[in-house]
Amino acid sequence: MRPFKSITVCLTLLLFVLSPDPVNAQSNPISVELKGGKAKVTLLEGSAFVVKKGMEEAQPLAQGDLLSGGDRITTGKKSRIELKMPDGSYLRFDENTTFELQAIAFEKKRKRRKITISMILGKTWAKVSRLFGVKGRFEIATRTAVAGVRGTVYRMNVNTDHSVTVKVYWGEVVVNNAMKTAAGDMPVQITKPTKVEGPHPVPGPHPVSMEEWTYIVKALHQINIRPDGTVTKPFRFSIKEDLNEWVIWNQQRDEAVGDKWE
Repeated sequence: MRPFKSITVCLTLLLFVLSPDPVNAQSNPISVELKGGKAKVTLLEGSAFVVKKGMEEAQPLAQGDLLSGGDRITTGKKSRIELKMPDGSYLRFDENTTFELQAIAFEKKRKRRKITISMILGKTWAKVSRLFGVKGRFEIATRTAVAGVRGTVYRMNVNTDHSVTVKVYWGEVVVNNAMKTAAGDMPVQITKPTKVEGPHPVPGPHPVSMEEWTYIVKALHQINIRPDGTVTKPFRFSIKEDLNEWVIWNQQRDEAVGDKWE
């Protein structure tokens, strides 16, 4: 197992969360034009089941199976699954985890991708492919937060009380409140002119509410989101204290599939 290296420079990654192309989002309707891809089960330890889009009955998964957008997967006790996304990224999910592949779109020639995973419960580890020149989104979302990146390594825990922990090992992750992200996707509305009030008292400093926060979580830092959607500011975590069996297993898998983060 190779130890993590400290990162002392600012990583110039383009991060996309609210829009696939912040400069010209309207001219790039990626969610409409991109064709859906497939995720491949590259490793399965134990058991996992999928409910296909439009179906109600769960079916057992096997290594080599292909998954599509809209599929919901659940891993069994003492089970783990690894998926390779069409852009070359890898996602791994621990035991007793439920998630949904909301979108798996990637077009290499057009340099576009839209990959969105909804984490319902459990643990995931993301090794996101670093593709230069590729625009679009790679997001892992929960009911309270959305983590979007371009190329990085990080993990997310979604607990039974709906609290969320995100730890970043390489690169940077933009974490937004889910409610704010939804509001950011709404079109701007033009209304009739209204009367502007004169000077009036304004509230003083106040705690960050559920609708107001966005943070960039850097390498070797973590962020905690409470069940009500409020958040703690990112802080550095101890690599030594973080080394549990789940982390070590994922480090070994990252090396097995090809570690490009040197």
